[in-house]
Amino acid sequence: MSDDPTRVAHATHPGRDDPHTAHVVDGNAVVGALEDLLAGDLSMLIVECGGCHRAAPLAEWRVEADRDAFIVRCRSCTHTLWTLMRGGDGPSLLIAGGCGLRRSPDDAERHPAG
Repeated sequence: MSDDPTRVAHATHPGRDDPHTAHVVDGNAVVGALEDLLAGDLSMLIVECGGCHRAAPLAEWRVEADRDAFIVRCRSCTHTLWTLMRGGDGPSLLIAGGCGLRRSPDDAERHPAG
């Protein structure tokens, strides 16, 4: 196995029309999709717990807050979903393993992507 980080297992020729073909690109490729995900009413952003798989709008999750951070936790199993740190260099988001984010269908209708 190669140590080359750009190598993708089972990759095919970039010119092939297979929609499942993986291409290695830089982080700029995901910026538009991430902007679409975070557009609109963030309280309606659907968050899924990586522990118990409960899914609910962000507004319904339990948040522990102090002057340095917001810790978003699952109401069902208390798994930490993410931590939003407020530091001198600006905010930083630490996402826990297994946490999923998607737009609410209702919010997506009010704020279409793109």
